[in-house]
Amino acid sequence: MNKTVNEIRLFLFTCSGEDNFILKRCKKRIQIRFAFIGFFVVLIFVGCFFSATCFAYSLFEGAKWISGSIGVFWGAMVVNMYLLLLHTISPAIIPLASKKKRRKNPVANDNVENSSFLSLSMFSRLGFMMLLAIIIAQPLNVLLLSSTVQNSIEKHKLKERIKLYSMTNKSLIDNELQFYDDFNRKVTTYSTFNENNSLNNQLSVVKNKIKGDSIFLSKTSLKFKNLNKIDENLFLNRNQQAEKKKLLNDLENLLNNELFSDQNFLDNLLEITVSSNAKNEFDTFKTDISKLIQDKINNYNALNNLLDRSNFYIKTIQLLLIENPFSWIITVIISLIFLVPIGLKYYARNISAKMFLENNKNAQLIKLREELINTKDFNWLEKEIKSKNINDIKTSDYYFQRMLIEHKIILEEYDDTKKKFSELLTNNIKKYNRNSQERLKTVLEKLKKLNSTKYNDFLIQISQEYKNDVMVKYEYWLDCPFRTKRMNMAVIVENQVGLLDFLYNIPEEEPENEKLS
Repeated sequence: MNKTVNEIRLFLFTCSGEDNFILKRCKKRIQIRFAFIGFFVVLIFVGCFFSATCFAYSLFEGAKWISGSIGVFWGAMVVNMYLLLLHTISPAIIPLASKKKRRKNPVANDNVENSSFLSLSMFSRLGFMMLLAIIIAQPLNVLLLSSTVQNSIEKHKLKERIKLYSMTNKSLIDNELQFYDDFNRKVTTYSTFNENNSLNNQLSVVKNKIKGDSIFLSKTSLKFKNLNKIDENLFLNRNQQAEKKKLLNDLENLLNNELFSDQNFLDNLLEITVSSNAKNEFDTFKTDISKLIQDKINNYNALNNLLDRSNFYIKTIQLLLIENPFSWIITVIISLIFLVPIGLKYYARNISAKMFLENNKNAQLIKLREELINTKDFNWLEKEIKSKNINDIKTSDYYFQRMLIEHKIILEEYDDTKKKFSELLTNNIKKYNRNSQERLKTVLEKLKKLNSTKYNDFLIQISQEYKNDVMVKYEYWLDCPFRTKRMNMAVIVENQVGLLDFLYNIPEEEPENEKLS
């Protein structure tokens, strides 16, 4: 049981984005706080996974494997961004150079306890995370609450069905009138008065149909204008809701009547026969008008299938936010899940510092912590860190331990790098000296035969010139690994006195066994 609890604890420490090794050395109160941070990060991953999976499942119409993969990817991406945000909230672990170069007294490290949480940068990061939280909450709202707005979705489908039906069939209804006018014009030219009267009586069904279709277009247009005026209001009162309901019912009745009229017209049109001279013209007109009506019916069926297949995902989200207050509650809860770890992470350092000062009376350790936070004497800090054994320091301040460990690693690695640099450069100088002396050796041998005194003089000069000195790296910085504060360089006055002072006031000579590269 204890092993399982310990594994869960270490997993939550990992999810918090912090170092397990250091957290295990901290007190239980600090461990619990960071474990809570890790728990909320896991919740964020789970929420992102289900949110993206549900959205992709709806988008790809039930593709489970694709939806699951997208959910994992989205969850991992959001959690990585979130951990990066949490990392930026942590205090500076290593010294950072001040960006305010023009300030007279630049401070390399600001005291982390006095840093402000509510800064413009923090507001922008919090705003980005809140936007992510709101986006992630909406698919979860649809998953949990979509059934509560099903009636509203059906009303929206009805509205879209009538709207699209009117738009797509307007040209067909205009063609009905055009065909009828063309037919009348052709028949009138070669038919008698009695034949025209008889034909007009038989075509009364066609006239009524064309007239009914025109009335349908005008009525639906008028009712849609009234409906759009009501929909301009985000929230509706009772009167507006009743009026909207009545308009939708009227539009539904108009659509049903129009569909019934189309089918009934086709049946009646088959029963009409003409035996006069206009028979051929009427048969052509009958075929054209039947095709138009059948196109209207086919358009409606295709449109109906398309709307039935659509889940109106975005509209569902919109209706949930307008009609169901629980959708706002879920959104707020998810937003709080995103915000809580940020607050816990920020105040964790204050609690760590408070517990350190309360439980630690070692003045040397307190000074070490203060120097790590705001370095004033780097030489003392460097010697103190190098002399300390990390395992011997027991403290509840997580960030102090982390600063100490990372400083020690950086200093040791930097010393190792300087040592390798010195060895490499020194060996290169030795190799260069040896090769140069070998090249001069043949010349010196010839000189020895001619003038031994000159030979001895040159030999001494060459030995002094090609001396194997130890080469060390020159440092421009007081805290050389971190490079936040430069050494005080001699100021050269740009005039004749300054030039003479620079040339003749030479500093003390360095030891002979060292030479700066």
